Amino acid sequence: MFRAFIQRLRQRNPADLKKALTMRQVFSVTKVHFFPTWRQWEQLPSLLSGDEKKIMVVAGIVFIFSIISLVGGYIFAHRIEVPAVGGEYTEGVIGEPQFINPLYASSNDVDQDLSSLIYSGLLRWDPVLGYTPDLAESMTVNEDATMYTFKIRDNAKFHNGDEVRARDVLFTINAIQNPSYRSPLIDVFHKTRVVQDDDKTVSFILEEPFAPFVQRLTVGILPSAVWAEILPQNAPLTALNLQPIGSGPFMFDEFAKDKRGSIRSYSLKRNHAYYRQAPFIETLTFKFYPDTIALSDALENKNVVGAGIIAFDEITKTQNNTNVILVEPLFPKETILYFNQSVNTTLADAVVRNAIASAINKQAIVDEVLQGHVIPLHGPVPEGMPGFTKDAITIFDPAVANAALDEAGYERFTNGMRKLKGETATSESDDAVAADPKMLSFTLTAAATTEMHAVAQALQQNLFTIGITLNLQFIAPDLLFTQTVEPRGFELLLTSVVFEGDPDLYAFWHSSQAKAGGLNFVGYNNKDVDTLILEARKEKDESLRAQKYQEISSAIVKDAPAVFLYQSRYAFAVSEKVHFTAPELILSPSDRFANIESWYIKTKKALR
Repeated sequence: MFRAFIQRLRQRNPADLKKALTMRQVFSVTKVHFFPTWRQWEQLPSLLSGDEKKIMVVAGIVFIFSIISLVGGYIFAHRIEVPAVGGEYTEGVIGEPQFINPLYASSNDVDQDLSSLIYSGLLRWDPVLGYTPDLAESMTVNEDATMYTFKIRDNAKFHNGDEVRARDVLFTINAIQNPSYRSPLIDVFHKTRVVQDDDKTVSFILEEPFAPFVQRLTVGILPSAVWAEILPQNAPLTALNLQPIGSGPFMFDEFAKDKRGSIRSYSLKRNHAYYRQAPFIETLTFKFYPDTIALSDALENKNVVGAGIIAFDEITKTQNNTNVILVEPLFPKETILYFNQSVNTTLADAVVRNAIASAINKQAIVDEVLQGHVIPLHGPVPEGMPGFTKDAITIFDPAVANAALDEAGYERFTNGMRKLKGETATSESDDAVAADPKMLSFTLTAAATTEMHAVAQALQQNLFTIGITLNLQFIAPDLLFTQTVEPRGFELLLTSVVFEGDPDLYAFWHSSQAKAGGLNFVGYNNKDVDTLILEARKEKDESLRAQKYQEISSAIVKDAPAVFLYQSRYAFAVSEKVHFTAPELILSPSDRFANIESWYIKTKKALR
C-alpha cells in the first residue's frame, strides 16, 4: 500500500515525495521503542513549522531553567556550614612553662595545660562520659578489682612516628616510681606493679582494691625509645621538657624567649595523624602573664583572644567584653569553714558549732557576695560527683541558733554579744566586751584574696546576729599552708580544697590524715566514718560506692567539724570566633581542653 502511495506521489510532485520519505524514516521501525531514538529526534525539526519550532525553543528554555531552579533550591535548602581545618587560637595563661612532661607537670598549671594537649594517657576524662579509653582500645578489670588490663590502639603513634607500645607504658610508670626521677607523682602509683602481657597489652596489679585508681591512668605516656638514653637524674635538665614528643592531638612547634630568657609564647600545631579525630584548629599559641590583672588587660587589648583563667575580680569585666565568651563550668573546689577544737575548746561544744552552721546564710553569700559565680555546698562531696546528696542540709535559721545558745548557757548582753558559758564579763560596754577573753569570740584565718575577704566579712556579719564575734586575720596565699594550716595554728579556718575525679574522702576526713602533712585539718575522728571511707575505696560497684559516700556525708555534717559553704566554678574565656561546646563540669583547669579536637574556627559549605 505504501509503495502505491509513493508511486502516486512520483507522478504528482517531487517535494511531496521527499516529505513522504522523511515521514517513512521517522515512523518506520523494526523494533518498538518506549522513547524515540536519537536519529528520530534529529528528524524532528524538519517536521515542524516555524511557529512550532519557536514554541519548542521556549519550552526547552523553560524546562532548563526549571531544572536549574529545582537543583539550586535543593542545594540552598540543604547546604550547611561544617567545620574546616585551619585557624589559629591564642590564649593567655598565668605562669610560664618549665616541665612539659607528665612526670612533673602536675606541679604547674601551665605545664599541665600543655602536657594535656601534647601527651595522652591510657584513659582520658570526658565531661559527658567520664573516664573513657584514650590510648587504650579497651580496659578490663578482674573480679577482685586488683588488676586492670589495657589493650593499646593499633593506630596510636607518637609525634615522631613511633607506635605506642606496652613498653612505653612500663617505662613511664617505672619512671614515676623511681625516686631518681623525683616525680611528684611517686606516691600515686605506690604499691602498684606494671607488667607487659604482649607488645600492645599492659596490666596494672594492685595489692588491694582501690576504686578511684582509674583516675590515675590519665597520666601522659612517654616514648621510651626517646627517653631511655637519658639518665634519671638528668631528666629535669633535658630539652625534651620544652620540646616534648607525645601522642596527643597537638605537637610542639616553637617557642620564643625574651632577653631575660623567659618564655613569652609557645606554639603547638595540629597532629594530623592523631589516632582519634584530628583537630580542626591548625595552631594553638599560648602567651604567658605574671598575674590575673596583666592577663585581663591582654584580653581587653586583644593581645590574646582567650584566657585560661578569669579571676573573681575580673569576671564582670570579662562578661562585658563582647569579643569573648565567659565559660564557668562547675569545678570540684570546695570552700569550707573549719573548726579547730583542739586550739579553742569552746569549739568542742557541738551546740556552738551547730549554731554557727545555722547562722550562716550560704545563699546570700552565693547570690550577693559572689554574684552567683558559685553554688551552695551542703556536704563534703561536691555536685557532679558520685555520692553527691542534698539530704544532709543545714537549714539557715538564726532564731534556732540563738535559742540553742541561750539554752546551753551562753548568756547575751544588751548589746547582743555573748559570754562564755559559766563566765562573768567585766563590762557591758562594746569596747570592753569585745576585748574581754571571757566573751564568745573566735579568730578566723583566711588567705588575703578579694574573694576570701568578702566571704569572711559576710561570715562575721552572720555570726554577729547570734552574738558571736569574729576577729579576721588574713595571710598571704603562698604562706597560708606553711604558717597556719600545716601547724594547725588556727581557731577558725576559711580555705578551699580540690577533689579529683572520684570524691575519695580519705585524705580529708580519715583520722589517719590528721597528722602533719595530712589534709584532715581539724583532726576529725569518727571510727564509723573511717570504716565507711575504707569500704568505699574498695567498692567496685559505682552505685554502691556512691551510697557509701552519701552515708559518710551525712555523718560528717551531723558531727559538724566544719561548715561546707560553697562549690566553685572555674572561669575562663574563649574567643567568640571559636565554635565549641562549653563543658558543664571540669576536674582540673586543663580539662577545658578535654574535647579540643572538636573546636573549630574555619568552616566550609556542605550538603546535609
